[in-house]
Amino acid sequence: MHSVTTTSRPEIQPHPPSAVTQARVSGPWARGGPRAVRLATGLAGMIAILAYLFVALRRVDYPFALEWLEGNSLAEVHRVLAGQNLYPAPTAGYVPDGYPPLYFAVSAAAARVLGPSYLTLRLVSLISSLACFALLGRLVQRETASIAAGTAAAGLLAATYYVTDTWFDVARVDSLFLALSIGALYAARHMRGTGGAVTAGVLLAAAALTKQTGLAECAAVTVVLLIGPHRRLGWVAALAEVAVLGVSTLVLALTSGGWYLFYVYLLMSEHPLTGSSFGWFWTALATALGLAAAAAVLAARRVPPVLLAGCAALAVEGYAALVHSGGSINDVLPAYLAVALLAGLALGSGQAWRGAAAGVLVLAQTALLLSALHLAQVIPSAADRSVGKRLVAGIRELGGTVAVPADPGLSLLAGQSPVAHQDAAYDVLRATNRTAIASFERSVSAAITAQRFSAIITDSAGPPLGYPAVLGRYYKRCPQPLLAGVQPAVFEPVAGTAGRPAFVWVPRGSGSCPAAVRALTGTAASTSAKTGRS
Repeated sequence: MHSVTTTSRPEIQPHPPSAVTQARVSGPWARGGPRAVRLATGLAGMIAILAYLFVALRRVDYPFALEWLEGNSLAEVHRVLAGQNLYPAPTAGYVPDGYPPLYFAVSAAAARVLGPSYLTLRLVSLISSLACFALLGRLVQRETASIAAGTAAAGLLAATYYVTDTWFDVARVDSLFLALSIGALYAARHMRGTGGAVTAGVLLAAAALTKQTGLAECAAVTVVLLIGPHRRLGWVAALAEVAVLGVSTLVLALTSGGWYLFYVYLLMSEHPLTGSSFGWFWTALATALGLAAAAAVLAARRVPPVLLAGCAALAVEGYAALVHSGGSINDVLPAYLAVALLAGLALGSGQAWRGAAAGVLVLAQTALLLSALHLAQVIPSAADRSVGKRLVAGIRELGGTVAVPADPGLSLLAGQSPVAHQDAAYDVLRATNRTAIASFERSVSAAITAQRFSAIITDSAGPPLGYPAVLGRYYKRCPQPLLAGVQPAVFEPVAGTAGRPAFVWVPRGSGSCPAAVRALTGTAASTSAKTGRS
């Protein structure tokens, strides 16, 4: 680290110079690897960041879901703007994703200026991802005295965009979580006074208020600070962290009647572990960042304890989330952040061969990740936009409340009230809280038997997840699939789980299949549809 001028607080001592700093004094990069390798990794990192920006900016204004849970994020922001409780009992109309509220609060604040849309939510994620890259690069630069090493680390993380279902810019909590996590590590490593310690504690708490797995980083970093040479500042950071987390959790628990604690802290623990996912984490890590992980090992012995603890916590966070039922590739992102940080630090090794070897490994890894980019697969087409506009216009034409459990964002775009996202509902139904399960099932059953929905659009031939088996008594499924004859990939999410509107159900006794299909697709229903047979 850089040395620090003594402040007016005599009890605060500067960090002792690290091994990297000592190496820099005795022979700047003569011991840190060939200059050509270092510059090449930095250039590759810059290319990776620019490639990410190219894709993200091309699709940031796509008016429909890039990832199938984006619709629920939009619904949650609408609730915040309307002053509604974000964590009510589960019903047919709404079930939250089960994350803490910070991403939705930040997005709602942006929406008050820009309007509630996918564009606004994605801008929050896009800006967060760029902040994450900047903080990661700056942290590595300060540790290695190399802008190239910092750029290489940031670019390595950016390059994982293409092997993690292009997650950084979607309207989900992950990028804000990563930015706050690396920001907390930066603040904890470089805090110099009370203000810096408070900043570190607040950022650690903010990360946990974005994604609850951030509690692991809170615990690990705080313990290291409390047993390190700056214990007094560690206590300040710990108190700030506990105050922010404690007060916010108490308020959210009281205002939600306890449902906040269920969704955020109990729900995932009630989900069973998935045996295959125990190996999936390591497979994903080795496939995406195996070479970079080897480079990271070269730096492990010289990494400051607070950063090493933070990296270990990030890996644990990713592993713990992935191995539970419902885990997905985005859960590995914290581990990728940890590897990118450690690999970047390895570029500043005090031994020439370590720095050179790390540089070659990081350069090769970035190049391999960039080779996975296929623009046609990650940028929605004009056909996607056309189909989406037709569907929204059709939902608006059908009137009433059209339930789209796989994409409630479509109902919002049509100016209607959304229904609960089927994946969020499934999270509740496969848990063990009988009160929550009964609340949802009772609400859905009442809505179905009363035929409150003017139509139901599903992504498969069967009932939506969580809907009763008696759905067929009150609604008939039109035999003609929606988007029949349309290219299979059109209007499928380009990130995460694949699927698209496939069938429409209309109320028995009052609904018309020909009219519903014509409204949603702009085409007439088949002869069999006109008979009304399901």
